[in-house]
Amino acid sequence: MNNIKKFNEELKSILDQRVQYLDSDLLVKTKDSFKLYYHAFNAVFMLLLKKALIREDPYKHEYKITEISMPSSSTFPESDKETELGIRLSFYNAQLEYVYGHYLFSCNYLSNKRIKLLKNLLSYIDWDLVSETSESLITKTIAGMLRKIRQGSDQIAISLINTSATQMSSTKKILNSNLDMVRDFHNESYKLLVRQKIIENPNINNYGSSHSAENTLSVIKKKFSESLVDQPFLTELIGEIINEEFSSDSTIVRNTLMAKLSSFKHELQQKKEKAMVKKQPSINILLNAALSTCSISGHVKTVITKLENNFAILSQPQGSAFMRWLQKALHANKKQRRIFDVEYIDDSGIKKIERLDNDVTMKKYQALFSGLNSEKIKSDFSAFDSLEKKEKYLISFVDDYNTKLRSFIQQVDGIDKYTKNEAKKQKRPPNQIKGSLVEINTIKNAIIKSKQQYHEYIADKEEFNLLKSLEKGPEKPVAPPPVS
Repeated sequence: MNNIKKFNEELKSILDQRVQYLDSDLLVKTKDSFKLYYHAFNAVFMLLLKKALIREDPYKHEYKITEISMPSSSTFPESDKETELGIRLSFYNAQLEYVYGHYLFSCNYLSNKRIKLLKNLLSYIDWDLVSETSESLITKTIAGMLRKIRQGSDQIAISLINTSATQMSSTKKILNSNLDMVRDFHNESYKLLVRQKIIENPNINNYGSSHSAENTLSVIKKKFSESLVDQPFLTELIGEIINEEFSSDSTIVRNTLMAKLSSFKHELQQKKEKAMVKKQPSINILLNAALSTCSISGHVKTVITKLENNFAILSQPQGSAFMRWLQKALHANKKQRRIFDVEYIDDSGIKKIERLDNDVTMKKYQALFSGLNSEKIKSDFSAFDSLEKKEKYLISFVDDYNTKLRSFIQQVDGIDKYTKNEAKKQKRPPNQIKGSLVEINTIKNAIIKSKQQYHEYIADKEEFNLLKSLEKGPEKPVAPPPVS
């Protein structure tokens, strides 16, 4: 009897430590992984819309999500493929956005029921094997659409779908593994409750020690209905308890369980040992962050060219040949200036309206493009004669240009909407105005990568400085002045 209580105390202690590890470490990383999965899927979804392989969801503004709900997997006629898949992927994208924006990544919030919902959501599309022979209708249909993109000449789009699919496949494995660990924690917490409320009872304990597992299960079930009326009777988990307490291998089974639950300690110890020998973080991490920011200069240039072409199209005279000639003649010596309002969502999620002068805005974008010069970054970096100056230069560059790029993304979104609306008013063919969604998604991914490298360097440096201060020991107190 005393052995059972002692084991339960040890089990409770390790579960208390484990929940701290899960909440403060594993689930923080899990949320970051889910963010990567969501952004990767959103990039593919927006590309399929851009390529007109799926149609816009007419119901997307009607979704009122309060919990995860799976999109349909039912069959649909081939003729409805673009419409049906557009609706289902739009709904799936909304579910992912809801989870990232509203789910709390903590053990208390992520119940086994929510974990099951999340795992089902992640399995809706099989990114491990995106094939036209897949048994999943949705996966098979997406595979056919991605094949069409790969057979085309748009190398940026091909790179995007390949990178995103690989990222979703690897991230999904990490998410499922992490969710399994939280589920196992809940299961062991449930088992501990049953141990404390029922198994510690001397009558139950004595009965289980001398009777079969089946008979012991029946006795526990009867006692369960009296002691744990608000809990479900989970036969499989109760069976595990009986095996851990009353089987001939109970000692081995218990030790295996405790080793599994304590595995996180080894990981934490490794981190601690690694931290103790941590070296000065390499400035190259920060340099790579700056170069990641510069890597999308070509995409910024493409966006600028599209915007200039769109504005040129909107400025072209319309009507009969004579009217077009007349408009050109009247404006031959006049430089057309366009001032307009754009609407977009800022970083805080607030709708913003900004007035832009086309000439001023294009000059600002050209300056942004010119500043994203990796060769100049390398040259300036090498010219500084101290690590402190190199660090200050790179931090300033990454902060400044990532801020400028976020503003660029928001404004371009607004400008795209403006030019499409203007083309509609002028009754121009909609395909004349070129959007920038693919380039903008690539720029977003580069900013995310740059920020990860930047924060990795900052975190490593803070940890390094902390360890250095600990090695020196506490500062000696300054002696007070003599009392006069």
